[in-house]
Amino acid sequence: MKLNLYIILSLFLFVLGPSQITWSQEEPVKLPKQQIEFRHDNDFVLLTDEYYSSGLWLTYRRRLASGIFTKGREQLTFQLSQEAHTPSDIDTRELRKIDRPYAGFSGLSSQWSISGDHSLLEVKALIGLTGPSSGAGAFQRWHHRNVVLVSVPTWFTEIEDSFHANLEVSYAAEWQLAPVPFGVWFALQPRVAYGTRDIFVQPEFIASFGRRNPIGSTIAYNQVGAIDREVYFSLRFGVRYVGHNALLEGNLLGDNSLYTIEPKNRVTHIGFDFRHRSGKNDYTLGYRYNSKEAEVMDSHRYLILAFARSF
Repeated sequence: MKLNLYIILSLFLFVLGPSQITWSQEEPVKLPKQQIEFRHDNDFVLLTDEYYSSGLWLTYRRRLASGIFTKGREQLTFQLSQEAHTPSDIDTRELRKIDRPYAGFSGLSSQWSISGDHSLLEVKALIGLTGPSSGAGAFQRWHHRNVVLVSVPTWFTEIEDSFHANLEVSYAAEWQLAPVPFGVWFALQPRVAYGTRDIFVQPEFIASFGRRNPIGSTIAYNQVGAIDREVYFSLRFGVRYVGHNALLEGNLLGDNSLYTIEPKNRVTHIGFDFRHRSGKNDYTLGYRYNSKEAEVMDSHRYLILAFARSF
């Protein structure tokens, strides 16, 4: 009797065993193909409220299953943005005390990118509005009056209403010098922009340190499609050679703003980023230093805060 029971139990486990093993296996994790990000730039936390005063960015990204080319990983990005630029003295109505014009900008951009094993090409098209129609001045005045409860900017020298279109191309080439968990990457990323808002050439050097994915799937280049843990920091240095800056000198095709100034031909950018990817959540904390954009201006510093959710 005991032998028969043992045989029956053995047969039962033999039949059931493979099914149980199959059931206990975890389903394959689906990698995200899309992402939404909210970003806020502000200098107020650094106890200033001037020049590039604030920026709001809402971004949607999508990894393409099949794109234009047979090789490489392609991605599309769409972005809504609003920027507020103010003089150092936001209380005055005396023109002689204004070191830069007020400038608001609201824009819509689309971007296509393709990444290889060690490189990334990005092409970005931007359209937008400057002036009161951008809504940046009205929003900043409301924010100062009702939220931060500090001096309300006058916006009396705002760059006039104008429509802008721009095209921007960047190319990143990257070299990994040490493997993870504490990897080291060096990259060169030149950027060129041409249009009615900006004309510039900007070579930039970037050094990254820590745990990070390859160029085609890392948050370092805002790439979607991976959930591997990333935690690293970057140092960056760039020089922008300026041909035109509509937020200082108005529209390239003609402008009747009350007050405009000539930009410097060369502006230095220095930055620090700390970035972390935890599953489908991306976190960014950044610091930027810009040398003076015009002779009558000073240098400027601001912070970047961003959160992105992939799905």
